[in-house]
Amino acid sequence: MSKPKSTDAIDLLKADYEHVGRHRARKTPRERWIELAWLALASAILSSSGYFGLQYAVNTFATPGPTQNIVDGIDLAVPITVIDGSGTRTFASRVGQLLLDEQYVVPYSRTIDNILPKSSIRIQDEQYRPLAKRMQKVLGALPIEVDKANKYLVEVRIGPDFVPLD
Repeated sequence: MSKPKSTDAIDLLKADYEHVGRHRARKTPRERWIELAWLALASAILSSSGYFGLQYAVNTFATPGPTQNIVDGIDLAVPITVIDGSGTRTFASRVGQLLLDEQYVVPYSRTIDNILPKSSIRIQDEQYRPLAKRMQKVLGALPIEVDKANKYLVEVRIGPDFVPLD
């Protein structure tokens, strides 16, 4: 055990808060709880304002989804995916750009290493057949196939038999 401490001359002096500052004074438990509450409140205000500020910034600058563009009963805002499986690796971007120039929405133009057996327009449901027929005016007479297990709503599959319209 440690020895009891003897009082020193400095310990007998009255605390001089004028020169050393109030923050050096010994705090009561009540003052410590009040200080903790203020720190928690300030932390909550700061973190929530940062969170909501970032959410506002993300929502302001985020790319908006396509608006509905219905022409003659055909929704042109349906996303179309172009897949180049011709083995030439040249048609995906060209066909995607052709469709974009005609005001279609083309989020993906991909080139795959596998060679597809034939070119076609694949749709997930019969409701997209008018859109596929309208796309045939741009791409040529590609066969339209309905495939319920298709990954994308509308898919342009380019095979080695594809001949672009120029």
